[in-house]
Amino acid sequence: MPVAQRFTREADYRRERDFGAKVGATFEFVTSQFRPLLKCLAYFVLPAALLGGIGMGLLMGNFLSMVPGVGGRFPSGRTSRVTESFGTANAFLTSSSILGGCLAAAGFLAAFLLLSSTVYGFVRVRMNTPPDEPVAPRAVWRFVRGRLGSVVGAWLLLFIILGLGFGILSGALALAGPGFVVLVFPALLWVMVCLSLYFPALWMEDGGVVAAFRRSFYLIQGKWWSTLGLYLIITFITGVMNYLFIIPFYALMAAKVLLHWKVDDSNVLSIAAMAIYALGWIFTAVLPLVAMLFQYFNLVERREGVGLRQLLNTLGQASAPRVSNAAYRPDEEGEY
Repeated sequence: MPVAQRFTREADYRRERDFGAKVGATFEFVTSQFRPLLKCLAYFVLPAALLGGIGMGLLMGNFLSMVPGVGGRFPSGRTSRVTESFGTANAFLTSSSILGGCLAAAGFLAAFLLLSSTVYGFVRVRMNTPPDEPVAPRAVWRFVRGRLGSVVGAWLLLFIILGLGFGILSGALALAGPGFVVLVFPALLWVMVCLSLYFPALWMEDGGVVAAFRRSFYLIQGKWWSTLGLYLIITFITGVMNYLFIIPFYALMAAKVLLHWKVDDSNVLSIAAMAIYALGWIFTAVLPLVAMLFQYFNLVERREGVGLRQLLNTLGQASAPRVSNAAYRPDEEGEY
């Protein structure tokens, strides 16, 4: 029976894998490296994610306070759709809602930046650490800290490219109508799928921001559809898992609408519910990042055979095994 990979050696990552093997390797990596990876995520990503969860809790708490119960009436004594619309809009114009929106945007943006950096930095440190030694969060942070400038530059470049793409798409919709958008949207989708290998190339190689950008387009040649399919499958699985963590917020909404339960003005319950969702988002968002990482290793191995060359270079370097008789030892006389 074959021994399961533990993903403690570089050769465990640099392999050619088919579609099913990449999906399996994604979950196998998360389970085998769960404890050290979880510790790194708790140190570096959890604070920003909780900040985003608190912001979402403030924002959605005000929204819940404006949702009428079943059969409920507004102060005028009759239900008005116009009044309901203004009430819902006012829920997002209060100071706590504005503060919540700013905290949510800043928290989740920082959390995703730190999440991708922590996951890819962890893999890079794990590949360079002896197999029998655990990965310490201190070593991961030392490696991540040295590349935060490149990561910020990569994000800025990505935002500029996507902003130009969506600007062209909006301009095409306004000037040429929906017919021209049908021609522009596939090109934008093609670019976005190519950029799914952008950050794996940035973290696994030392070429810089522009080199990683070119590298992602080079590696994906001929494998665009398989990359899209892998991303869609993993994203679907991630979305299904995310629903488990949003259940507490839906329970609050159901209690408000169906059971006429008054949500407290302090928004403590909504903040707690969205904090649970933020924690779940950390775990589930790891899966697409790891899946794209294994797709990167797969494409590099297919084109360049880096892992195969490293394996060939290690031949003859290990100490020769000791040969001995299974029946008699040198200090035994044997049978006469």
